[in-house]
Formats: sequence, C-alpha cells, structure tokens
Amino acid sequence: MGLKEGFEKLFVKKEGIRDEDDYQDLDLEEYEEELREEEGVRMYIKLAELTGLYDIPDLKKEIYGGNILILDISLAKQDKVLVEKAIKDLKMAAFDVGGDIAGISDDQVIVAPLGIKIERKKLTKK
Repeated sequence: MGLKEGFEKLFVKKEGIRDEDDYQDLDLEEYEEELREEEGVRMYIKLAELTGLYDIPDLKKEIYGGNILILDISLAKQDKVLVEKAIKDLKMAAFDVGGDIAGISDDQVIVAPLGIKIERKKLTKK
C-alpha cells in the first residue's frame, strides 16, 4: 500500500460510518427529572422573601415539609411587629419538627429541619 492509499484509508469517509450531523441530540430533562423523583429527593433548600403576614403559612408549610428555608426579611424590616411575629412563628415551627433556626445576617434567616444543626461559629482561617 502506497502513501496515497494510506491517507485515503485514514481520511476518506467509509460506507456505513456516520457524520456527527447524522446523530440527533436528545433532551433528557424529563428522564432526569423522573430519575431524581425515583431516587427520592427528600429535602430541598428553598429561598423565600417575607413581605407580609400572608407569607407565614407557606413558610411554615416548607418547614413542616422537611425543607431548609433561607428567608430574606429585608423587605419586611420596616415593620418590626411583622418581623417579630414571623420569627416567633418560624421558631415554633422549627421546634415542632426538631429543627433549628438562626440568623445569617441582619436581613436573612435560615431554618433547618430535623437532623440538621446550624453551626453558629464562622469558619475562619487560622
């Protein structure tokens, strides 16, 4: 076999070999969602905002559902009574499920369900 035949053998399209254009991309999002459901995701980290008293029942529902809740209270801070009531209700819900609650910053609170303890010390370099 000569040099020309060797290059042709390497670079010329052979019968039965397909190009990338012959393949179809598959959307696996539905399959992956079903797989996640089958694997039994039991807990989510949910982000929420406190804007009024009407938010409290939905927030408590998430806690009772076993989810971790990161709550932004910055929009409600001007109403001190609202914030105090919300924190009191969320503390009671956390207590009911054997969970924990802590402030992350002046504007954020985290609520964790049973089995998760919130460490109050920051990780720092030594």
